[in-house]
Amino acid sequence: MDTDGDGRVSFEEFVVFCDDVEERQMEQDKITGNRASTMIIIGRVKAGVSVKAVNLNRLFQPFGGGGHAKAASTTVRLADESEAGGILQGLVDELIETSLLAQPTVGDFMTAPVLSAHPTMTEQQVEDLFSRYDVRALPVVDDQNDVIGLVTYKEVAAAKQRLWNKQQKRLERETKQAMEALLERNTTTITTATTATRINGDRIDEMRRKGKEKAAGRKLGSALKGWMKQHVRVVDASTTMAEVEAILLANDVGCIPVVADGTNQLVGM
Repeated sequence: MDTDGDGRVSFEEFVVFCDDVEERQMEQDKITGNRASTMIIIGRVKAGVSVKAVNLNRLFQPFGGGGHAKAASTTVRLADESEAGGILQGLVDELIETSLLAQPTVGDFMTAPVLSAHPTMTEQQVEDLFSRYDVRALPVVDDQNDVIGLVTYKEVAAAKQRLWNKQQKRLERETKQAMEALLERNTTTITTATTATRINGDRIDEMRRKGKEKAAGRKLGSALKGWMKQHVRVVDASTTMAEVEAILLANDVGCIPVVADGTNQLVGM
C-alpha cells in the first residue's frame, strides 16, 4: 500500500489500493462464478429483558465489530452469499452456549432456609414472627410443607384492626347488658337518688373491670387461614432470574415463594 516507501500511506495511495483490490475481486468472481458481498449484523437485547450473561460486544469482536454489551454490530465480508447462513448459525450457537445456558436461577439467590407461618396462627402470633425476625412477608405452609398462601404486614394490620373493632363492640355490648341488669335490680331497693347513683357507679365500674378480665382470658384472634392471601403464585427453584423478575413485575409483588421443581414444597423465598 505504501508505494513510495516513505513509511506513510497517503490518501492517494489508499485509493489506488482499494481500486486494485476491487479489480482483483472482480476477476476472482469471474473465475469462480461466485459473487462477493457484505453482511451487516446488528444485535440488541430486547428492552425490559435482563440477560446479564449476554455480551454482544465480545461476540462480534472476532469479526472486527463491537459496541455495547447489550447492543453491538459488525460487518462481515463474504466470499459468497451462501456463507451468510453458516456465520449467523455459528453466532447463535455461541450465544446460546456461552450466555443463555449459563443463566443464574432463583435457586442460586433465594433466601433459604426460609421462615414460614402456619394456617392456625393468630394475628398476634404472626405479628410476633414479623417483629422477632424483621420480615415483611411470610409464606404459609400446611403440615406437609406445601405452600398454601402468603401473609404480609398489610394483612396483619388489617386483621388486627378487625379484631380490635370486634373486641370493642363486644365490650360495649356486655357493659350495656350489665348496666341494664344492675339498674333493674336496684330500682326497688334504693330510694335515695344520690345513694343509688353512687352505688350503681361503683358496681358499673366493677362490671366493666370484670368484663375486661373476662375478655383477656379468652383466646383472642382468628386463624391465619381465614385472612391470608390464597392462590398465590410460586416459582420453581430452576426458574431463571430473568423470568422471576418478569413475574414480579407482572404481578406487582416484591417477593414470591420458591418451591422444589415439580412440587409445591417450600424451599426458599
